[in-house]
Amino acid sequence: NQNGVTRVRWIGSEPEGKIGGDRDGDGETDTPPVKIRPRSYSRRRRTHFLDPSILSKALQSPAGSLYGDGMTAEEHFLDDDELLRESNTDEGLTKMIHPDESDIFIPEIPINEFERLRRKRVLVLCTGGTLTMAPDPERGGALAPVEGAVTAYMKEMKELNNQNMPEVVCHEYTPFYDSSDLGPPDWAVLANDIKANYLHFDGFVVLMGTDTMAYCSTALSFMLENLGKPVVFTGSQIPFCEPYNDARRNLIMALIFASRDTINEVSIFFHDRLLRACRTTKVNTHRLLAFDSPNMDPLAKIGITIDENEHLILPPPRGALRVHSEMDTRLLTLRLVPGFDDGMIKVLIQSGYESGSLKTLVLKLYGTGNVPSVKDDFIQILSDAREKGILVVASTQCFTGSVMMGHYATGLALEKAGVVSANDMTVEAIACKCAYLFGRGDLTNEEVGNLLSVSIRGEVTPADALSPPPLSSAYQRASRKGKKYY
Repeated sequence: NQNGVTRVRWIGSEPEGKIGGDRDGDGETDTPPVKIRPRSYSRRRRTHFLDPSILSKALQSPAGSLYGDGMTAEEHFLDDDELLRESNTDEGLTKMIHPDESDIFIPEIPINEFERLRRKRVLVLCTGGTLTMAPDPERGGALAPVEGAVTAYMKEMKELNNQNMPEVVCHEYTPFYDSSDLGPPDWAVLANDIKANYLHFDGFVVLMGTDTMAYCSTALSFMLENLGKPVVFTGSQIPFCEPYNDARRNLIMALIFASRDTINEVSIFFHDRLLRACRTTKVNTHRLLAFDSPNMDPLAKIGITIDENEHLILPPPRGALRVHSEMDTRLLTLRLVPGFDDGMIKVLIQSGYESGSLKTLVLKLYGTGNVPSVKDDFIQILSDAREKGILVVASTQCFTGSVMMGHYATGLALEKAGVVSANDMTVEAIACKCAYLFGRGDLTNEEVGNLLSVSIRGEVTPADALSPPPLSSAYQRASRKGKKYY
C-alpha cells in the first residue's frame, strides 16, 4: 500500500452473497470503497493551536482509512448534490440498484426476509503489548513483541468463523512500541484512525500493553465526542504464544462487545468484566484481573451470560462524531507524604510558571482532601499558584472514595485558597480531562476548574450524588434517591 502502510487482511470467512471480499485469492480485500457521503454539518468553532514547542511527535504512523484499497477518506465519498443528481435519473437509479463492481459499491440492503442478516464488522487496531509477544532467540529467549503474530493467531482461531461472530479486519502499527513509550500524539493517531473508519465498521478494538492502557483509553473517551459506536481496549497478562493464557478470551470478548450496539463508549475489557475507560485504573501486575473501577460498578460482567448494568450505560450521542486531538499536557502530579518540604513544591511551581511548562498541578492528598493544619505556608503557596494562573486540583490517595473539601477545616482552607476538588476521579481521568479541556483552547482556568466536577463522559460522580454524611437528615437521604447519574 502507499506510504508504507500495511495492507489490510480479512480475518474470517466472507458471508455468502456479500459484495466484495477477496476476489483474486491473494488473501487481501478487494472491496471497492463506499461512496455515500452523509449529510454534512457545519458548526462555527474557534480554531486554537497549541505552542509547537510543547507538543511531541507520534511514534507510530496513522493507519488511515482501512476500508477497500487504501484510498483516502475524501476519495471514499461523493458530494451530496452529485449523489442526488445521479439518483434522480433512471440511469442513475439503475446504477444504484445494480452497481457496476468496477465503478461504485453500494452497501447490500436486504430486500426480503429470506436474505440472511449482515454480519457486524469490527476493526482491530494493534499497537503491541504482551498479547503480541513471543520468545526472541536474539534476546536470550526473553519475551518481545512480534509483528504479524496477532494476525496469524487470529487466522487460526476457529471461533472467528462462527456465524454469530463479526467480520474482523486487523491492522498492526509498525513498528511496535511499549505502551509506556506511547503518549498523547499516538493517542491522537488512534482517535483519527477510528474517525477515518467510523462509517465502515460497527465497532473497534484496540490492542495494546496494559501499563498505560488506562491513560490511553481515558484520553480517547475525551477525544471522541459524540461517540455512537463501541471502542473496546484489551490486552493480556500472558501472551498468545503460551499454552495457558488470557489473551484468547480477552480478544474474543472484546470483539463480541465491539459488535454489540448496547454500550457505545470507550471501555476496557479484562478478565471477566467490561469497565468504563475513564473510571478505570490498573491495580495488579501479575494477576489476570489487572484493572478495576474503584468508584463505579462494571458496565458488564460475563459468566454463562453477559450481565449488563443498564442503569450505568451512557445515553446515545446527540450529534456527529468529532475528534479533539490537541491535548495540553503541561501537568504535574505530586503525592504528599508526612513531613514533606514546602520549599521544594514552591520551587517547582515557580520554575514551571517562569518557563510556562506548568498549567495544572494535581495534589494527591490524605483522606478526603486534607493537608497538615499547621502548614500555613503551604496553603499560601497554593494560593499564589492560583494567582499565577496555575490550576491546582486536589485528589485523594485512597483507592476508593471521594474528595470532600468542606468536610474538615483543613480541606475548607484549601477551598478558600482556590484549590479545585477532583471528587472521585482517578488520576488517569484527572490528567486526561485537564489535558483535553485546556487543549480545546476556548476555556479559561476558572471554567476548566468548574468543569472538573461536571460529568462529561461519565468520569466523575456529581457531588450531590455522593453518599450523605453520617447523621444526615431524611431530606438529605431522600434527595439522592431516584436520580440517575452516569
